Amino acid sequence: MRRTAVSVLLAVVVASAAACGDEAEPQAAPSVVPASGIPASAAPATSAAAGVVGSIAFACEAADGLYATLNKQSQAHIQRGFEAEKRGDTATVAKELAALNPMFLAVSAKFGEAADRVADDEVKFALSELADAASTASSFTTFREFGAMQQLTVSAELVLIRKCRYSGYKMVNLV
Repeated sequence: MRRTAVSVLLAVVVASAAACGDEAEPQAAPSVVPASGIPASAAPATSAAAGVVGSIAFACEAADGLYATLNKQSQAHIQRGFEAEKRGDTATVAKELAALNPMFLAVSAKFGEAADRVADDEVKFALSELADAASTASSFTTFREFGAMQQLTVSAELVLIRKCRYSGYKMVNLV
């Protein structure tokens, strides 16, 4: 199955800058990005009542928004990091990994929040797997380690793609 640029970070992070030219666009582009690096539109909607269970479409929207966020905010860091690693520039590698770290942790938390709210067990597990993968990525010390991301995310992504398609939600960033 072909991956788009927006799944580069969590699925095929080792892809080069050529992946950035894909035509996929996020469903809703945020105009302001908060300090956390994760726009509110990418986060699952919160409810006044704690523990409200969301639909599959809710989970699909949350995941699709997070993939848009990852693509939009991470590509330059990833590209610079891979190039620096090839040159042996450890200072730049460390700088780019440090820039990605809070983004991965925030995305991990948002995937986890979505997993906590969705009723479907299979979707819940998939979102939890993506949260774990993002958390794992936050501890990488080299860009070479990103090669493992596809193995960590592929089954969860396939579940989301299938379940979202069947629920009628059209994924834009994770296809």
